[in-house]
Amino acid sequence: MSYHQPSLWDKAKMGLIMGGSVGACLGCLIGFYSTMKFGPGPRGYLGTIGQYALGSGASFGFFMMIGSCIRSDDDRMLTIEDRATLQAGLERWKVSPPASAAHYFARAAKTS
Repeated sequence: MSYHQPSLWDKAKMGLIMGGSVGACLGCLIGFYSTMKFGPGPRGYLGTIGQYALGSGASFGFFMMIGSCIRSDDDRMLTIEDRATLQAGLERWKVSPPASAAHYFARAAKTS
């Protein structure tokens, strides 16, 4: 039995749909509160609440889509060449370990 992982596009769509629906619900609540407090404005009740819902849903859906793409795991295996390149990069930036605290205290006592 093989397990099929969702693709990056599937994860992006799922994030967009989840974020858009949550954002639209939140936008409806904020829009309803705003129309009750300040009045409907020139668009009327439905137009004002719809504008809040659409704006909030689009922005939250966009950021949720980006977040779900960033958080997706890549389960491809590294090749031997990739591992050697990564190891060479680590060796290039390797620094010597810090000296013990006694070394620093002795050096400070000499200078004083």
